[in-house]
Amino acid sequence: MRWIRKLFGGEGERGREPEGGPRRVLSPEETEKIGTEEDLLVGYEAALERNTQAARAEGRGDVEAAIRLYELSVAEEFVGAHPYERLAALHESRRRYAEALRVTEAYVRLARSGRLPRGSQRSADRKLPEFEARAERYRRMLES
Repeated sequence: MRWIRKLFGGEGERGREPEGGPRRVLSPEETEKIGTEEDLLVGYEAALERNTQAARAEGRGDVEAAIRLYELSVAEEFVGAHPYERLAALHESRRRYAEALRVTEAYVRLARSGRLPRGSQRSADRKLPEFEARAERYRRMLES
């Protein structure tokens, strides 16, 4: 438990605060968003479970169920790239390029919005070039 307290700014080793005061993981701006409409992590655990169910549905071959579940995550602006990647791939495999483009552009907008929590933003920044290239590929497919 001590490592959790240290991580989130609680007591340091042996009941002392770290030098310079407690260490905070969230910035004051991020702390203010907690529980508000701007908090993209509200319902994170439920969305994570939904994405797990979608992956299981894919594994069973129930692609329609997987699509429905991933669509919910995209509609709720899930902070991770996985549902966007999988949903776009599923639409692409069914030659639904406009749908694949819609999902890919949704992630690009979210990644560029600056609204993501810090760790998710770093991940989105790494994934963004891949999603932009994928969106361009879908645009070319729709033109031909």
